[in-house]
Amino acid sequence: MSRPIEELWSGSCNALQEIEVPAGISLGDPYRDITNVIIISALVIYLLFAHRRIVKGLSIVLQGIFNHKKLLGIEAQSNLQICRNTLFSFLTICTSFVFANIAYATKTIGYGYTLPVRFAGILGTFVIYFALKDISIRFLAWLNKKNAIKLVLKINCTYTCIWYILVLCCFIAIKSISSAPMGNMRYCMVFSLLPVALLYFFSIFRIFLQKGFSHFFYILYLCTLEILPIAMLLYLNFS
Repeated sequence: MSRPIEELWSGSCNALQEIEVPAGISLGDPYRDITNVIIISALVIYLLFAHRRIVKGLSIVLQGIFNHKKLLGIEAQSNLQICRNTLFSFLTICTSFVFANIAYATKTIGYGYTLPVRFAGILGTFVIYFALKDISIRFLAWLNKKNAIKLVLKINCTYTCIWYILVLCCFIAIKSISSAPMGNMRYCMVFSLLPVALLYFFSIFRIFLQKGFSHFFYILYLCTLEILPIAMLLYLNFS
């Protein structure tokens, strides 16, 4: 004998006790919306004032990613470098903003940190990383008495812009799919980083050979200043 579904499932329920929120999780962060508005406004203003350089920088970066001559041509003209560096700065802020919101939504990088703290920490990590890399490459250039090695850092900015763009595209794609969990961004970070890193490694390999560096020096440089930071990023990403 069949029975109506209403008789099998009650129309109401009673809570036996108050639901507790886990420690460190804030249901309402008053700084989140304010911070997002401020950062987005700053990015829009930055884009309005520097849109020509950003668009030009995007164009030359996309052209140089697969063309070694055009890649080196960026470093031969100061106006192209300025456009590329403007694009690099803009994308660094955008990516830090995206990572901060992902970290806030997934409750990573500490439960008790607010969005402004996460944004400042991620942006500061990018700044410190490139500052240390700049110091290391300048030291290698001084040690080997070859300024050509400084090209590596400049080219690194170009390929980093490509990685930023891929990460932002992945973020937009995941956000457009309502059922896609935001935790998938960690896999997008890795799978977008690997092809860009391989292209970058090949480019600096050609530069090292053209400038007279040995294969041993290239492998030593690769392991210490390139692969080690990427390995640390992967470890922090999946730990």
